[in-house]
Amino acid sequence: MLLMALSSCNGGYKQEATNGKKFNPTERQSKFTDEERAEAIAAKRAELDSMQLDIETLVFKNNVKLTVLPPAVKGDVSSLASQTITAKMMQIVAENGLGGYGNSPAFCLATVLTPTSRVATGTAPQRMLCKYTVTFVVGNMLTSDIYATYAMDVEGAGQSFEEATNNVASSIRNERGLQEMLKKASDRILAWYNDNPQQFKSTVESFVAKQDYATAYALLTTVPEKATVCFNYALKRQDSVLEEMKNQKAEDMLSELRNAIASAGTQYNPMVAGCLKLIPARSKQYAEGKKLYDGYVAHVQAVQRDSIKHEQQMELERLAMEKMKLKYEQEAAMKSAQRAFTPPSGESGGSFSSTSSGSSSGGGGIIDSVKKHPFLWGLGLGAVAIGTAGVGLYAALPFTTKLGLALL
Repeated sequence: MLLMALSSCNGGYKQEATNGKKFNPTERQSKFTDEERAEAIAAKRAELDSMQLDIETLVFKNNVKLTVLPPAVKGDVSSLASQTITAKMMQIVAENGLGGYGNSPAFCLATVLTPTSRVATGTAPQRMLCKYTVTFVVGNMLTSDIYATYAMDVEGAGQSFEEATNNVASSIRNERGLQEMLKKASDRILAWYNDNPQQFKSTVESFVAKQDYATAYALLTTVPEKATVCFNYALKRQDSVLEEMKNQKAEDMLSELRNAIASAGTQYNPMVAGCLKLIPARSKQYAEGKKLYDGYVAHVQAVQRDSIKHEQQMELERLAMEKMKLKYEQEAAMKSAQRAFTPPSGESGGSFSSTSSGSSSGGGGIIDSVKKHPFLWGLGLGAVAIGTAGVGLYAALPFTTKLGLALL
């Protein structure tokens, strides 16, 4: 239903301006026959099915959630390779029943790419071969504890070493060892929530006190349902923190609303209503936003909406609102990653410490981290390099535009 609705609302409308002020839209003429439209929808559904992605698991379900951090972009590891590997890991995380969209400021799955071989074939046409050990690390970004790691050898081939590295993602396998690692990590994450409900509450309230409402809200919305005490607290606290965040972001939302209207023209764009819903009703920004919205709707209502039903329209607008909230949660997750991977003074890498428990290990654990996991010192570079641009990175991933929220 969602795909059919989107096929409908993505069509363009012709318009003419009279004296530069009035709209004079004409009915859109579809370039597809009914048979061609049905074939296009079937092809898109098959494409999504082939990716084996559970969209609800990836975004909405009340399960353990991980922010998937990409490998550092350096050497043969291009931005494309980093993005492709991240996309692959998001898919694997979803296949294993976890959430992995990138909005958890508490827990992450980080990826470390270590080169092991780089050779050129001696026969024509010459091909370049790259081999890497890819190490996956699940960590608590609040306490800097490592919960589980797993290493896998991968390789790629291409006409250049960079192209070969770009193809490495296809060698990453959802194999038994990786599945067991993710299961172990998710169990430890649940244990941390259940063993430390007061610490979790204190952490949320500390961000609220610092007026970092986006991080507090992201922490509340990513608690797994099985963490009963923390989950119930999160349900009670979410609305009030969201209101604080909406007040703080009202001017930003007004700007987003203006941009959505400007890009929509006479087309129906659920993002316009989604932005308005995130502006507090009693704010000065709401009065201005409502005026802009009413003017926009007056034009759009004069255009045939290609049979968009009211229920479908409301759902699209709800998803648009969730997408804007997710944007701020992702920014909070990236800030949390920066804090977690900030190296000690005089060092050049990350600060995760190795531990088999869910308890905070304190500053002394950094020394153990060097001894037990020396590869982690390169991990910080990837996370810090993302910074707040991490939102753009995830938005730019080829398949995420096909997901429920990003489809908008």
